[in-house]
Amino acid sequence: MEADWSVTSLDGHDDVTLVTVDLRNPSPVDRRVHVSNCLDGDVLPPKRAGVPDSGWDETGFEGVVPAEGRRTLGYACPAPAKRPPVSVVDDGRADDGGPDATATAVRELGDPRPPGDAIPAAEIGGDDGDPETAVPQAVESWLTTVESRIERGERVTDVSVESATAALDGGDGDVSELAEQVSADAAALEAVAERAAALEARAAAVDVPVDALRRLS
Repeated sequence: MEADWSVTSLDGHDDVTLVTVDLRNPSPVDRRVHVSNCLDGDVLPPKRAGVPDSGWDETGFEGVVPAEGRRTLGYACPAPAKRPPVSVVDDGRADDGGPDATATAVRELGDPRPPGDAIPAAEIGGDDGDPETAVPQAVESWLTTVESRIERGERVTDVSVESATAALDGGDGDVSELAEQVSADAAALEAVAERAAALEARAAAVDVPVDALRRLS
């Protein structure tokens, strides 16, 4: 197993490090690899739907690099950079063991809410918007909830202890719970943005031959 890594400090935050690891498997068989974080902090892994990607935990990554292939990993860590940032161990030929089943199920099932096209037309769109262009009500409701949590987080960010305490006493709840919720919201928003961008590009490329199909019907 061959590996290269790089470290970058997050802009404006020297105590947060972004780590990239490039793994290459020159052998003709899939091989399992264990990448351990060497920085003085827990791994903040990539997430989907608020769940760490398969193979990740707070200590690092364990997974498979395909035969004669490569795999690039990236994560953040709330600690200053140091070299090397990771330890890479080749665990040999990949067996049949799979990733954590629960985390995989959450990622594959996705959001338990009904898809937008399952919502009755009367419920789509705001009171003032065009039903064809307005944000679906279910999505708008979720975004409003996320925005409310972000606003609570903003009120206790970079403020004095007294101000933060007053904000929390005013109904912002437990600070650790709020931090976890906002972190999960950020991951979910990123995933939604990526999927929306991909779907937008696909939708823009669609050109249904309406007239031709009508002649065939």
